[in-house]
Amino acid sequence: MPPEERRKQLLRAGVASFAAKGIGATKHADLARACGVSVPAVFSYFPNREALINAILEDVGDTLMDNAITPALSLPLNEQLRATAPLYMEFARREPDYVKAWLTWSMNFAPDMQARYRVFETKLINALAEMFVNDTDTEDQDDDIHDRARMIVASSAFLAKMVFDGVSEKRREDFISHVLQPLADY
Repeated sequence: MPPEERRKQLLRAGVASFAAKGIGATKHADLARACGVSVPAVFSYFPNREALINAILEDVGDTLMDNAITPALSLPLNEQLRATAPLYMEFARREPDYVKAWLTWSMNFAPDMQARYRVFETKLINALAEMFVNDTDTEDQDDDIHDRARMIVASSAFLAKMVFDGVSEKRREDFISHVLQPLADY
C-alpha cells in the first residue's frame, strides 16, 4: 500500500478507536491490529503518542469542517444556516466514528485536550459566524454573532445524539426548526 494511503488507513482506524475507546485509551497497537500491520509500522507514521493523537484530532477536525461546514459556506447566504443541520446529520449517518470522536474530544477535560479543542472550536465557530455576518461591526454584534455560532455547535452535539439514538426524521426536523429559526431571527 502506498505510504499516503496507509497513513489514511491508520488515521481512520485511530478515529474508530477514539470513537469506541476514547482518546486516552487509544494506542499504536490498536491501529496496528485494526490495519493488520506491525506496531513499529504505526510508529513509523506517528513516532510518539502525541504525534498520533495530534494527527487523529487534526483529521477529525478537518473532516468535520470539509463535510458539515464548508459545503454550506458555498451556498447563497440566505441558505447557509438552514444547510448546516442536514449536512451535519448526513455526516453523522455516513461517518459516525468521526462525529463520535469529535464529541469525545469536545468533552475531554484534560488541559492539553481542552487547549487543542479550543483551537479547533475557534476555527469552527469563526466559520459558522460567517453565516450571521451583517453590515455593522460593533463589538456587541460580533459577540452576538459568535454566540449564535456557539449555539449551533452545541445543538449539533444534541442532533448527533438524536441521529445515533434513531430519533425519527420528523422529530429531528422539528428540533432543527426550533433551534435554527430563533437563531436566524436573533
